[in-house]
Amino acid sequence: MSNVWRRHEIQLSDNKKMLGVSLDTSENSLNSNAQDMHKKFLLNINHLSQVQKKHENIISSMAVNIEETKMKIREINTIDEVLTEFGGEKTDLGINLPFPSENPSDLILQTTHEKDTQIVQIISSEIFGGLLRTFKLPPSKEIEQITWNNGIIELSFM
Repeated sequence: MSNVWRRHEIQLSDNKKMLGVSLDTSENSLNSNAQDMHKKFLLNINHLSQVQKKHENIISSMAVNIEETKMKIREINTIDEVLTEFGGEKTDLGINLPFPSENPSDLILQTTHEKDTQIVQIISSEIFGGLLRTFKLPPSKEIEQITWNNGIIELSFM
């Protein structure tokens, strides 16, 4: 697969919601995950070393399940698998995927090519780790336009 990813602009539909402006900042980046945040929290509770040990054991046992989930997210799915998982639908022009968010600026959609197939990655800063799904379009189909319409991402193909 090519390492060159092209980021696509997401346009707002004509019947868009008013977008709220948020200036909230966080010291946790998109690369933070629950395990790292727990470690930072527990480091500040020095008098509870016994709790720290028990908590670390629980987190360690959960790490295996988390890694399996991450691997599934990183797989390249078919468009039908993504539609089924997210409750999306095919349209005459492309596909619609529900994306429960008040602000599409939290969403990144990028593509690359592998042979004659366009690979699509959906990334959201609202989700730990960022990457939602990677999927491939049918051969010879490419994204022409991406529109956000009140919680629905509309991908039009050419």
